[in-house]
Amino acid sequence: MEKTSALLERLPEEAIDLNVNAQRVLGGESLNTIQTWGSALASAYFIRYPELTAAILADAKAAGLSAAHLSDAKGAAAVMGMNTVYFRFRHIMHTDAYTQKAFNLRMTRMKQVATDQTHFELYSIGPAALAGCELCLKAHEAAVKKGGLNEDNVHDAVRIASVLNGVAVALEMV
Repeated sequence: MEKTSALLERLPEEAIDLNVNAQRVLGGESLNTIQTWGSALASAYFIRYPELTAAILADAKAAGLSAAHLSDAKGAAAVMGMNTVYFRFRHIMHTDAYTQKAFNLRMTRMKQVATDQTHFELYSIGPAALAGCELCLKAHEAAVKKGGLNEDNVHDAVRIASVLNGVAVALEMV
């Protein structure tokens, strides 16, 4: 976690909690190392703070993420960049005029994963939470649980996303 730790050292005093929280959530709690860093990387891509993304990517590689997991984290962030806007719109509008329309958006990357469906769905949880997309969160939680993970795993993926978002905000203060 060398690159991320170096980045965290730059946080202002007002953001000291984020340093402690980042060390905790990236240290792995209910998620294994691959799940932790894959979730962190998807969230970092979604947050779009280049220094944070570079640090998380370097540390994810150092932690042993394969090219397939790196690809799925990137793919999850990209697809969720589209889906969270579209499905949040459908949820907010909540009228038959929109909810009965076909999506008509290509989402084959969600089914043509490089690792396995459960990892891809887990990597989608953080971006869904960051975007506040209820429909996305519920769908990805169900898929993750179907794949054998549980509420603790989902909770930790969201905690990772929330802490990394806070880190990006705090770095803007420096």
